[in-house]
Amino acid sequence: MVKEIRIAIVIVLALAIILSCTVLGNKLTDPATYSHSIEVLDKNRTTVLGLAAASAAASAAVSAIPDDICTPIAEEISELSSWFLIILSVVYLEKYLLTIFGAAACYILIPLGCSLLLVTCFFNKAALRSIGTRLLLFAVILTLAIPTSVWVSDRINDIYSESIETTIESANAASDNLFDEVSNESGENSTVIDEAKTLLGDLSTSIAGVLEQFKALMNRFIEATAVMIVTTCLIPIFVVMFYLWLLKTIFDISIIVPANFIRPKKRRDMRRTEDEYENEDEDELMLVD
Repeated sequence: MVKEIRIAIVIVLALAIILSCTVLGNKLTDPATYSHSIEVLDKNRTTVLGLAAASAAASAAVSAIPDDICTPIAEEISELSSWFLIILSVVYLEKYLLTIFGAAACYILIPLGCSLLLVTCFFNKAALRSIGTRLLLFAVILTLAIPTSVWVSDRINDIYSESIETTIESANAASDNLFDEVSNESGENSTVIDEAKTLLGDLSTSIAGVLEQFKALMNRFIEATAVMIVTTCLIPIFVVMFYLWLLKTIFDISIIVPANFIRPKKRRDMRRTEDEYENEDEDELMLVD
């Protein structure tokens, strides 16, 4: 009976290796499998590019005001471009890791884990069984990490999408209005600075209003940047940490390789011989006498 069970386990593990390298591997390395996740990531990419373009336009519009009145605001808005570049890089990285993680799980981790479990069917090695099980569970984590983080990010973006779109529209509208006013008030041969001076000369009382408008716009940019950092950079890290914690809690699995696997103890060192027990009994009798 035990031999039949062992043969069945060997067949199942061998089939798992074959299916992982063929059917499952082709499925998890096909971008069409992650169509929803790729669609969400493309939407995030469009949002980030829109924020970057709007911030650049707003910074240029504020810089057009003479006498360095709004220069600090323009510098703060322009510094956000570095964050947008980081966010955009993470979005592209997540998009590429969808198929890379699938390939690593199907062609490396699952075959290697099943192979170690196959070895334990013939040689009773607890350490190999433990490592094989961990490799299989880690393959599951790699496969689910990016789709889960994208799903969570999509839920958060649904809440803040209206606010981010409003920020982009407000930035574009404010920049266009300022440039339109400058161009309307200017002469044909005047420079940009002369145009801005003419505008402020006619509308000197509106400087405070312009400052408040772009201060509010900068705050919206900061809020939108914070949301994008959380959804694209922090959520994937938290999702992986959650999966590791869940596996350790449910299966009581430690990610660290056990020390006895590197340096196994000999069986004779783990057991005490009968002669040692007899010697202890004789010593206790002598003490009693």
